[in-house]
Amino acid sequence: MKKILALLLAAAMIFSFAACTSSEPAAEPAEGEEQTAEGSEGEAASNLDNSAIYVVGTGGTGGTFNAVGALMANFLNDKGFGQFSAMATTGGVQNCIFMMNGDADFGMVSRSTFVESTTGRNTFEAVGPSDHLRAIAPLYAAIYQQFVSSDINDFEDLKGKTISVGGPGSGDEAFAHVFFEGICGWEFDKDFTPAYLGSSESADAIRDGHAQAMTALAQAPFSIMIEVVNAGKAKVIPVPQKYIDAICEKGDDPYASYIPGTIPANTFKGQTEDIPSFSAATIFGCSAELDDDLVYEVTKYIWENIDELTPLHAALADMKIEDVKDIADLPLHPGALRYYQEIGIL
Repeated sequence: MKKILALLLAAAMIFSFAACTSSEPAAEPAEGEEQTAEGSEGEAASNLDNSAIYVVGTGGTGGTFNAVGALMANFLNDKGFGQFSAMATTGGVQNCIFMMNGDADFGMVSRSTFVESTTGRNTFEAVGPSDHLRAIAPLYAAIYQQFVSSDINDFEDLKGKTISVGGPGSGDEAFAHVFFEGICGWEFDKDFTPAYLGSSESADAIRDGHAQAMTALAQAPFSIMIEVVNAGKAKVIPVPQKYIDAICEKGDDPYASYIPGTIPANTFKGQTEDIPSFSAATIFGCSAELDDDLVYEVTKYIWENIDELTPLHAALADMKIEDVKDIADLPLHPGALRYYQEIGIL
């Protein structure tokens, strides 16, 4: 398994494509000036370059990462601290790689992928722990939704079936290895047949009968599957409690990757009861190399204009600053931490 995961990460790195980035080293505080969160206290520097170019890694076509990442780039663009552009990627794993190697400055990433990158586990085992990533803000809670074709009623019945696990090198694929192999004890190509498809392609495959299930760690209801469920071609089934308990176990890691969650009744057509599952925050992250004042301004702009941001996508409808406390155990960028300390949320 280690060799497989190492090859996955290597492949993702090979297919990484360069994008323009721009960042400057953080300014040193003046003599006698107090420091908070490794940066200067008070107002951010007013000399940020609005012509500087920053790249936001998003996700695959049809997925929430792609839509929300592009939205974030547009929301932050030309606001006095830079020009922001969205870059389509395979998802969280590739976004982490791009932020590590300088091909992206900001990116969408699930808490679980962020933790794995920081600790050097699973897909990131080949490169080891990384100190190149920082969290800025929680965007929405992603809950695991086990979609299956309408004729499947029990999770264990997925053995021997075709399961779409996400595009090659994507965060979905990395998660599928962790969940199915590490938690359930199922082997790829032995206990089930993996299909390496993006979100849109996965929905089509279930609708057309070419796959019997797909993984989806996304906001509920996962928009790409609503039409398929409404047409009676798919449904969501519970994850066995033993697997929920196992994946939410922190173990020896400094951070927990997942927490127990519930898909409320009536989230999907025909779903009359709550469905137990597990969830992880979706984070707007960045490179640790970005200037403190830049990230301070980005963080400030997001939260001081939250009423304009949340109506732009259903995934952001419940976004609130109190949820910052849920990611406070992760490495926050000093610029973001400075803002949160100033307003007293942390």
